[in-house]
Amino acid sequence: MPTSEAQRELTDRTRALLAGESDLTEKAMFGSHAFLLDDRIVVAVMRDAKLLVRVSADDAATLTLEAGAARAVMGPNRREMGPGWLLVEPDALADDERLLFWIDAGREFNRLDR
Repeated sequence: MPTSEAQRELTDRTRALLAGESDLTEKAMFGSHAFLLDDRIVVAVMRDAKLLVRVSADDAATLTLEAGAARAVMGPNRREMGPGWLLVEPDALADDERLLFWIDAGREFNRLDR
């Protein structure tokens, strides 16, 4: 499936910020470009250049107060995903500092003992 320029740019920026991770893998998933650590999704760049982030349900309540963040909804029926899945708007990812904030939130959850 073709990707947009905005999706390619955000994918490249995300890849660069995760470059030091030895167990990083990337996969195309449902129109997104997912970044996984230890085979678990940390973040995924969606077609519309939103960032899907997996965090703990406890952290999600606080993180949705951040600019551009909301609980993730997917598909044509706008099905709400679980409480630990957030979508971050492209405008809230304008610089690498903000993108790294969200990547770090996903990494923190990824590394929790589950």
